[in-house]
Amino acid sequence: MKIETNEQRDPGPGLTRSGLSSCRGRWFQALAVCVGLGVAGCSSGDGEATYPVSGRVVVGGEPAAGAFLVFHPTSGSVPAEAGRPAAQVRSDGSFDLTTFDESDGAPAGDYAVTVEWRKLIHNGAEAVAGPNVVPAEYGRPESTPLKVTVVEGENPPAEFQIDVTRRR
Repeated sequence: MKIETNEQRDPGPGLTRSGLSSCRGRWFQALAVCVGLGVAGCSSGDGEATYPVSGRVVVGGEPAAGAFLVFHPTSGSVPAEAGRPAAQVRSDGSFDLTTFDESDGAPAGDYAVTVEWRKLIHNGAEAVAGPNVVPAEYGRPESTPLKVTVVEGENPPAEFQIDVTRRR
């Protein structure tokens, strides 16, 4: 049995050993750039601290499974580049907020919380998103009555009870 090392292996037609090394060097440079960009895309860039936020959303007495929440900063206490904390509500109505990494929470500050919940309408084999079940005022940061203050450290669970009998 013959075992070849990289130095012994024939690089193939048209490639010299120095050309192969040069190609490897460029490949590693490209990989380093991609990894660097990927890491930068997953952070706030300035190391913005986040604090866990979880809770429950109930609409008309029913867990809002599949609803989307977005926390919109309402004061200058949260930098614009900090991202938009958001969550999708689980089947039991619970959620964990995400800003940069899954379930990492949100930067400390004051927020207006918007909610959108479109139940699926089944039409034979197809399913399409229906109209928003939540009153329209909950879908705009300037009109939503849901307000939250995220503090540094531990935050109590946020409980959102939405009455669907309110005027849309």
